[in-house]
Amino acid sequence: MKLAALVILLFSLVTIALFPVMSGEDEGKVYYAIEINGVLCGYTELEETKMEEDGKIYKNEDVKIFIMLSLFGSEFNTKMNFISLVDPVTKKCIRMNGEIEQGKVKINIDIEIKDGKAVYRSTLGGGPKTIELGPDVLFGSDEVFKNLRKEFLENNASEASFDILEAMESEVQNSTFKKIGEEKVDAAGRTYNAIIVQQNNNKTGVTIKYWVAPGLDDYVKFETQNRKVYRTDHTVVDKIKVASMDGSILTKTNKAISDVQALSYMKLKVNIQPTGVNLKKEDLNVPGQKFEGTVKDNLIDGILEISHKKYSGENAPAFPPDYGKDELLKKYLIPSDRIQSDDPLLIKEAGNITKEARDSWDAAKKLSKWVAEKIHYAIPGGGTARGAYDMRAGECGAHSMLLAAFCRAVGIPARVVFGGMYVPNKGGAFGQHAWNEIYMGSAGWIPVDATAFETDYIDAGHIRICEHIFAASSFNAKSIEILDYKLGSGDSEMASASDEAYASLLGKYTHPESGKSFEVLIKEGNLAVDIPGQMVLPFNEADEHGRHYCKLSNRLYIEFAKNGNDSADQMIFHELISMTRQPDTVTVGDEVPEKFKPYVGNYLFAQINAVFKVEFIENTLGVYDPTKKETIKLQHPDEYGVWLDEFSKNAVRFEKGSDGKVTALNVDASTKFERQ
Repeated sequence: MKLAALVILLFSLVTIALFPVMSGEDEGKVYYAIEINGVLCGYTELEETKMEEDGKIYKNEDVKIFIMLSLFGSEFNTKMNFISLVDPVTKKCIRMNGEIEQGKVKINIDIEIKDGKAVYRSTLGGGPKTIELGPDVLFGSDEVFKNLRKEFLENNASEASFDILEAMESEVQNSTFKKIGEEKVDAAGRTYNAIIVQQNNNKTGVTIKYWVAPGLDDYVKFETQNRKVYRTDHTVVDKIKVASMDGSILTKTNKAISDVQALSYMKLKVNIQPTGVNLKKEDLNVPGQKFEGTVKDNLIDGILEISHKKYSGENAPAFPPDYGKDELLKKYLIPSDRIQSDDPLLIKEAGNITKEARDSWDAAKKLSKWVAEKIHYAIPGGGTARGAYDMRAGECGAHSMLLAAFCRAVGIPARVVFGGMYVPNKGGAFGQHAWNEIYMGSAGWIPVDATAFETDYIDAGHIRICEHIFAASSFNAKSIEILDYKLGSGDSEMASASDEAYASLLGKYTHPESGKSFEVLIKEGNLAVDIPGQMVLPFNEADEHGRHYCKLSNRLYIEFAKNGNDSADQMIFHELISMTRQPDTVTVGDEVPEKFKPYVGNYLFAQINAVFKVEFIENTLGVYDPTKKETIKLQHPDEYGVWLDEFSKNAVRFEKGSDGKVTALNVDASTKFERQ
């Protein structure tokens, strides 16, 4: 099921790792509690040791972070480990190695400071990067804390400004720090008389509050957005539980709209304070979007009107295009850390997809369609363009980065943009989201949303904030009210389709085992299914096989079993699940017949971060389900290559690449509901 959200949580959570990393005079391990949305969901464990290197004694700081999160029903743990080598006198960090793991997403970061330069390496891509450092540039928590204590505790300053090497952005950014108050804080069994210092990153707009106390060589606590981190003891390890990020991603609104893709106009009253960008009013007035109101300190307060005209492809540039002499487009044609358009595998795939393209727009649509159909929605996702391609799964950020990389690989300028999108979840909400803009010569930048299966347009539910530049970007909507909207070319209150056309299908359907009931009804002119407490899903007209595919995702469809009176007795709800074959690590023995050997192996179900194993058992194939710890046998395939499970309930198809090798396991999982 498609859910619109930009969830690169591991980047935003790195702040937790990079700041509470000092133990000062305390002995043994130091612990910090991590609260997100008021839930104690993680902890930081710090241990310091002495290390000799090149005849000099350094502090070796080992920080381990563990956080338990969920988003839209998907649970995933975040693990981080940062090891820093720090000069105990100057407090300068000379080397940092970081490992971040969230689901199947794994990122390594290495930074080494030498001769006034920082050499940055990351598995995000882009190769080693050398960053020039001025004499006053700070790096690492120890050095930042040393300067904060000097300015605000010793010199009693009210404001200070520092240039800081930001690890996740791999660049030097300036931040302003201000003393905003004093407070007594109880932490780890002690009471501290702390001052409160607020940091404002002057480039990304991110703000963080720190509590700094005399006599303590580390932070008492700090807060940023919906996260609180504070000093505690080792018992925190046994107290944590899963924190839901839904409230951080979705902002409830006042209208329930099911046919999201048909939104042609929206008028909104908004109060949004995004991070990761320093906005001006004119930034919000772009083709397809008009803003009236104020933008002060990144707080957007006013009226937005959104309406996008669908591009027909008229006067599209030739393919492949030639933009080599246009300096303004250069940055949208070259690779970046997470958009690896120079990756040989991505270049080859993009070339194969577009080899018969008539022009640049036709090529862009083919690439967008491929990403929409082949990259399935999963949280967390691949993290980068190459990661999404390898996993064949990702959230909207991963979809958008891959499409941008594909376009750039074949010479078409493309970028990722960031903002919010209307979704039917929770009765109507706006979710943090990312999509693409593709350059089409005289027609300008054309928006598309492969995550939402809007492969050659975007609906009017998209609120564009900016180009997606920083890992710290957050939509951060305070409130959004829908003042007016239109679907297609009609008014917001569309005339419903005739009940007579669907009379034999409408009504309540109940699952006999769970007792859950769904209602089939007409909504906004569409056949729809109301899933109580979640959303109303709109469906297309039936195809030649009697299948009604969901308008929001081609991974869902319904069909009806009818009785002799041509009235529906059952609704069968289908979900198409795709599992990507993992690199061969399974040894196939001689006992396996040749016809079964191509299928034996491990397959990743990215949505739940589980690996299913296809094996040869009892003269057929079996699929081991790690969630149930059982193996389901498959019946031999029919003439169309469809394998039914042993209960004749779910259908299995194996997908093959151009080389004939199996690349994925696709399951058509069905659930029957009886009409009441």
